[in-house]
Amino acid sequence: MQSSCRLVLIFAALAAFCGTPRLVAQATADVRTQASSSAVTAARKLISQSIQTDRIDSPGRVVVVYFTPQGRLPAAKHVGRIRRIVEETAKFYESELKRHGFPNRSMHVLRDARGQVEVIDVVGHESDYHSPDGQRIRDEVIPVLRQRGIDADASVLLLFCNLMDYDPVASKISHHSPYYGGGTHLSGTAWQCDSEILDPKRFRDATPLTDAEYGRITIGRHNSIFIGGVIHELGHALSLPHCRQRPDEAQRGTALMGSGNRTYAQQLRGEGKDTFLTQAHAFRLAAHPVFNRQVPKSVHQRVSTDFEQLSVSASDSNSIQVSGVVRSNIPTHAVIAYFDPDGGGDYDATTASTVPSIQGRFAFRSGPLGTNVSGELRIVACHVNGTTSSRSVRYDIDREGRPDLSIARMELQLQPMIDALRTDDLALAEARLQEIAGEDAGLINIGRKVLDRFQSASSTDSPRPLSVAAKDVAGDVSSMPLSVLLPKQAEVGWLQPTYDSVPAKERLLSLGGDYFARGIYAHAPAKHVYELDRQWKRLKGQCGVQGDRFGQVDFQILGDGQPLWTAKRVTAGHGKTFDVDVSMVKVLTLKVTDGGNGLGGDWGVWIEPTLTR
Repeated sequence: MQSSCRLVLIFAALAAFCGTPRLVAQATADVRTQASSSAVTAARKLISQSIQTDRIDSPGRVVVVYFTPQGRLPAAKHVGRIRRIVEETAKFYESELKRHGFPNRSMHVLRDARGQVEVIDVVGHESDYHSPDGQRIRDEVIPVLRQRGIDADASVLLLFCNLMDYDPVASKISHHSPYYGGGTHLSGTAWQCDSEILDPKRFRDATPLTDAEYGRITIGRHNSIFIGGVIHELGHALSLPHCRQRPDEAQRGTALMGSGNRTYAQQLRGEGKDTFLTQAHAFRLAAHPVFNRQVPKSVHQRVSTDFEQLSVSASDSNSIQVSGVVRSNIPTHAVIAYFDPDGGGDYDATTASTVPSIQGRFAFRSGPLGTNVSGELRIVACHVNGTTSSRSVRYDIDREGRPDLSIARMELQLQPMIDALRTDDLALAEARLQEIAGEDAGLINIGRKVLDRFQSASSTDSPRPLSVAAKDVAGDVSSMPLSVLLPKQAEVGWLQPTYDSVPAKERLLSLGGDYFARGIYAHAPAKHVYELDRQWKRLKGQCGVQGDRFGQVDFQILGDGQPLWTAKRVTAGHGKTFDVDVSMVKVLTLKVTDGGNGLGGDWGVWIEPTLTR
């Protein structure tokens, strides 16, 4: 299932960050993965008070649309079935919000004069639509909604596409429908697929069915998957990202925004536990305009948030503790976190949640994070007007389950040093490191490692950039950064070829939260060609996606046109390491191509590629 939407500093340093030991104690008390019931009550009251202070009618509303291509009839009895599916969806969200301590929240759906869910039929301009055509379909729906006085850009569209192919005689089904979703607190779209057998009444239907994707299942199982999918994709349209259940949550079942779309209502057939909404996502939806009939006037106001005194430290059971202070122009009723391991998108992210104090202080910890993994920690503030704001840092867990938080420490504590490096002021960067680190030897070592890279690259012994081809380097030179050598050909897919930097505001080459002085900017599609003339033995280095850019790319190193090394579908985070034999290579080519998600954000970078003899 696709989605348009697509997350740790040592507590010993917290006193220096937060001030007095008394403040440290306040910030780290009662550290846990979930907020207590009393904290949830406080969050609920804060949302309620914000509404009472300056209320307006909520703009939030789900609008249900049924789209059918030209020349095709709607699936049988579609209006009644769609209404039942929408009511099932609303019941799930409402009951889960109540279970988490947020009662009296109903999903606001456009209804007719009799109070029934209104299903707006739209016939497409063409007869042929497929999975990638979500935007095309939406564009054809918008004028129909506009004629009815509905602003699609201020609504959450639940858009059922009549693009399932069901053969009742052979009992086979497949679909070529858009099936994804995305949105904010004010608008969104969830594309769904529909067929005549999609109906909550048939969760227990044991009729055999062959599904093109899921194989031999039953109609009941099909309904669990695709009605669960309606609820899941609507979650994306309501701004929810993916996450899976933590081990301590698994007793309840499967998290909706993980793979919970596939387990929905399966307990009715005795096939396993049900689907549930995590507390983190209950906090996000508790203030969402779709679930509140009145909202604060600030619902249209842009949020401005600072995460201060952020500190992340190793905890027991290969977990991570987080603390800090959140300050915002819109009150914050909860702070949640996504601990998202690299790879697999964000489906395998686990969550933690807490409610900040009146002063904005918060603290929580992750569940067990496994071993030998790297990932991103996304810290998200949930605001009473339904908006969210976030900050992210990197984390690593070694083979023994011990968190390595050096990158996070650098990102959170050494930003002034990094800012100085962006201006090429090495002396200022050195001074900033000394000012910030003081007697903290660990922090000094972290900053020193980065500074040494840039000081070495700027030394008088460093080769002049782009002055000589690789084949013409003097034979007594044992190694040479590829980024300073003159390429025979250089092409990038966005902006211009750049060496030892990126052509953007951040300027510094960054991979997995670390910073590097040497490298090659290679936004896909990119090609860099070098003449080696068999003068070198090996090419070593790393490659990946720049900083926290959203992208997915393929890397390839070729010698005389033949593949020597390949890395596919590389995303942000720690990159890939290569060590390639080039002793027989006359012409070396570095290629970066789209990794399957389109070209947007595909900021490939080659980090410290170095030729050695």
